[in-house]
Amino acid sequence: MKNFKKNSAFLLLSISLLFSCTNDVSIPLDLRGRVLVLNQGNYTEHSASISLYDERTNEIQNRVYESANGVSIGATLISGVIISENEAALVCNYPDKIIFIDPSTAQDKNKTITDGLASPRNMAITENYTYVTNWDYTHEVTPDGTWVFTDSYIAVYDNQTGTLQNKVPAGSDAEGIALYGSRLFVAVKEGVAVFSIQGNTLQKITVIKPAGVEAGARYMTYDAYYRLWVSFPGEGVAEIDPALLTVLSFTEVPVDSMDGYITTDSYGLNIITYNTIFNDQYLPVSAGLYKVNIVTKSVDQFFTGNYFYGVGVSPFTGDIYTAEVSFTSNSVIKVVSAEGTLINSSTAGVGTNRYLFF
Repeated sequence: MKNFKKNSAFLLLSISLLFSCTNDVSIPLDLRGRVLVLNQGNYTEHSASISLYDERTNEIQNRVYESANGVSIGATLISGVIISENEAALVCNYPDKIIFIDPSTAQDKNKTITDGLASPRNMAITENYTYVTNWDYTHEVTPDGTWVFTDSYIAVYDNQTGTLQNKVPAGSDAEGIALYGSRLFVAVKEGVAVFSIQGNTLQKITVIKPAGVEAGARYMTYDAYYRLWVSFPGEGVAEIDPALLTVLSFTEVPVDSMDGYITTDSYGLNIITYNTIFNDQYLPVSAGLYKVNIVTKSVDQFFTGNYFYGVGVSPFTGDIYTAEVSFTSNSVIKVVSAEGTLINSSTAGVGTNRYLFF
């Protein structure tokens, strides 16, 4: 669990909430401090892989899925979650599939899901159901050449059988997903779509978007007071009350337009994001990690580099993870203190983008 959950007020609140298993997994002490590193790979080359990093020793094992199973993942690795000490899920595109593995050994559990997926993106899990955002393949091309996936949806699966239960329209470009009680929040181009969970189906309640913001919503995270923060690439982050469904604030901060990923520090008191700047030839010029204080809304750039793609925060050490990314060769993980001091660098795989913490 993240450190900020140790305060009593939050513990009382968490009893009444359902939230993604990535935020509340009971992990034995001997496994804590291990990190599953997701290497997306190059989309056309099926070069995705996973690495296992040990925060106690700063040692990394690469291509652990291949070592455990004798084959590669054979897809583009988009995201993942650690479900329990015995199971993690990897969300893949091209081909579309969700692979289930033992997170400590990377052994495939042979229960892969393919039904109902069309460019899947992210997932959230309750006791009975799994929810997966999908872009779908139907798209429109805007005047500036951007593809907008107009028929994106949420696929709903039964956890006991792994069978598809429903496909619920979400809006355009469905991406990040978060749970709050009996509500499901989905980041879409139109804003944050809010759904009421009703058995194996979902009923859309509303769509929330800060006034004056043009960008679409991309990712979400909760702070120490269980307020929902949403990234709007190129513009900033919004603070939302998930109970009242109101926008509490909007803070301008560089949010990367390629990915837009955000998370919280280990105390839930700062929102962490990143941004890479490109030149006219689309070559990376500089990159930075940023934090937004949830109380003062102050913005601080605390670490710089050349080309970042994704960020994560360890609940075990409080350290922050990013990578000098490459999509043609191995990326280099950067482990940074909360103050921005480089702690360690490790070579990982192609297109390092996500970090799953035990």
